[in-house]
Amino acid sequence: MLLIKHLMDLKTPKLLSLDFSNANKQDNKKHYFLKFSIPLALSYWIFESAVHYFWYGEIEFKIIPVDDNELWMRTSIFMLLASFGLFADYTSRKLIEKNIRNNQTENIARAKKQWELIVDTLPQLVIAMDHNARITRVNRTIETWGMGKVNNVDGLYVSDFLKCFNNNFTDDAWTSDWPYIWQQLKNKDLLERKVEKNHIGKTYLYTLRKISDYDFNRDQCFAVLVIDDITTRQDVEKSLKTHALNLEKEVDERTSELNQANKQLKHELYAQKLAEEELNKLQECRLGLLRDLFTAQETERKRIARELHDSIGQSLGATKFKIEELLMNKQNFIDDEYDQFNNLVSTIKDAINEVRHIAMGLRPAMLDDLGALPTLNWFCREFENTYTKIKINLLMNVDESDLSEHQKVVIFRIVQEAMNNVAKHGNATKIELKLSKSSAEMRLCISDNGCGFVYMSSLINKNINQSRCSFGLSSMRERAESTGGKFVIESTPGSGTSVIVLWKNKDALSLDEKITA
Repeated sequence: MLLIKHLMDLKTPKLLSLDFSNANKQDNKKHYFLKFSIPLALSYWIFESAVHYFWYGEIEFKIIPVDDNELWMRTSIFMLLASFGLFADYTSRKLIEKNIRNNQTENIARAKKQWELIVDTLPQLVIAMDHNARITRVNRTIETWGMGKVNNVDGLYVSDFLKCFNNNFTDDAWTSDWPYIWQQLKNKDLLERKVEKNHIGKTYLYTLRKISDYDFNRDQCFAVLVIDDITTRQDVEKSLKTHALNLEKEVDERTSELNQANKQLKHELYAQKLAEEELNKLQECRLGLLRDLFTAQETERKRIARELHDSIGQSLGATKFKIEELLMNKQNFIDDEYDQFNNLVSTIKDAINEVRHIAMGLRPAMLDDLGALPTLNWFCREFENTYTKIKINLLMNVDESDLSEHQKVVIFRIVQEAMNNVAKHGNATKIELKLSKSSAEMRLCISDNGCGFVYMSSLINKNINQSRCSFGLSSMRERAESTGGKFVIESTPGSGTSVIVLWKNKDALSLDEKITA
């Protein structure tokens, strides 16, 4: 249909005729020589009047001379110049018209040649016909299809040509209905029909279009018939439809599988969610048990420390005082017995100090009486007195009120365990103990400059082969987690070790919460 539309646009003769008529109208309005000759004649007339006035000394300047001979001479010259202008305009116009006609003929011939070349290159069979359905022009596709020469079909009726187009003059649906189709063309501008030739296995598309501005008096075609071999295109369309159906079927199958996979994934996600909830509950239960366990341990340590101090310590003190009272009367003892009792008093003093040391190690009384900060100061002094080669740098930037009762005990126990590990295994000469608080978190950090070690966090965090891990590290981690803290160890062989515990402030918003807010 688009091909027919483009063919109908090739109406060169009519366009050229319109251009020629417009050129004539424009040229008829242009009288170049007449416009030049009339001013020239008027100038000559005025010039003659000026010559008679100035040269011959006439009394007054007269445009129209008094002398009849002079008037006749001027009039003759004026008419001669005007006639020359008209003749020159007429001659030039005729010459221009002749050139335009020659150009028109050349343009028409060139346009027809171009039209023939364009149409001849089309793969479709294009047939131009007059109002009697006689063929006036056929493109060279007829030779490509092996149906004869172009000049052999000029003047044939289209119905006869269509019979020749079929093998053995067999009528097809289009040929048999040609009279009806030709009659319908008078009322319609476009007719299309697809014809299948099963005996040769081909399918053709017949498109018949009438020229909308057909002029019987001009050398124009009345209608154009285009026969297009759409066998390959139809096969491709069928193949594409089959492929599309197969693809749609495959998409449906994949969609069904995807839906099934989505259902399975939702089920697994739901099961995972339940498992995570159960794991969280177990974790909370574990943390609760750890808190109860550490509370029970601290309570028992507190009781034992109190028993050591109140019972054994007091008994040893009373025994010491009694012996010292007996030794006040030295004359009651011989020298050898007196020395033995003095040695006994020294042994009892050592025992009292050991009991006091054990009691303080189990549960320092000042932790309950004074708080965590004074207890840490006392512990650092005692640690330096015990391990004289290790210096402690204590930095605390918190208030006692910032620490809960559980945190006080946990901080002291972690510091105690970490610094004892440094003394036993770290070979360090300096320890930095820092307890600080910011708007987001509270931070405890115990760092040393010792030998360090390779820390296998996966074994500690995942409880895999825990026997290989230090019991002290596990204990510190569990104590930190029991109060909602995060336990981290940073250690590199030869670069020292850092034990870090972080507690998030409950009042501090997380980043996601701030963004949401």
